[in-house]
Amino acid sequence: MAGPLKLKSPPYLNIANLVSLLRLVLLPVFFYFLFYYIKWRGSGDGDGVLAHVFYLLALVTVPVILFTDYLDGWLARRFKLVNPLGAFLDPLADKFFAFFAIALLAWAEELPVWLAMVVFFKELFILVGWVLLFILGYDTEISPCGTGKAAAVCQGAVVLAALLTLPGQEVFSIPGVPLHALAQLINQMWFHIVTAALTTLAGAFYVLEGLQRSQRILPVEDEKVTVLQVGESGQAKDH
Repeated sequence: MAGPLKLKSPPYLNIANLVSLLRLVLLPVFFYFLFYYIKWRGSGDGDGVLAHVFYLLALVTVPVILFTDYLDGWLARRFKLVNPLGAFLDPLADKFFAFFAIALLAWAEELPVWLAMVVFFKELFILVGWVLLFILGYDTEISPCGTGKAAAVCQGAVVLAALLTLPGQEVFSIPGVPLHALAQLINQMWFHIVTAALTTLAGAFYVLEGLQRSQRILPVEDEKVTVLQVGESGQAKDH
């Protein structure tokens, strides 16, 4: 008799990818709370109890999102769980968070619009390049660079600092930690320029990497043509 049927979990369904999926689920929750708080704040209802709750929920969600960004990468490296699905989900969540959070805060006039445009065009160029590489059959795995990681850290700090200063006063505090003062220090033009510069450099790096990948296919095609010609000439001699 056949043994009991054992169901195997899909090879890509591991703890690192589940953390990435959790981050993707948290993103629309964060955007929902932030959008309605900004909307109520603009209409003069931002001091209500419900608006205050929405603000605190949006604020608390950001550290969780940033922590899961670190956690899924650490788990993938520590337990050798790197796979194509994780390589796709992780940067996808990062791009959604970076652009939409900065865009919403620019709409609330807490961040400059030009910073949101820099992030948008950087992500747009990378997305278009990724799609082209995928259509042409090239390697589409995104290899994080130091500049890209630094840009992601600065973008997260910009979002968190803008959120802490969004109500115009200290709302969420930790005893002994001057969060609001630090947020006001970070949410300045100089840090916005640093973030934009790192974002631009990271975008340039990924574009150059994509161009290099697209050129690597040429020698391979030439080699295939050469092998084919040798094979054809060998068959002709045998006949």
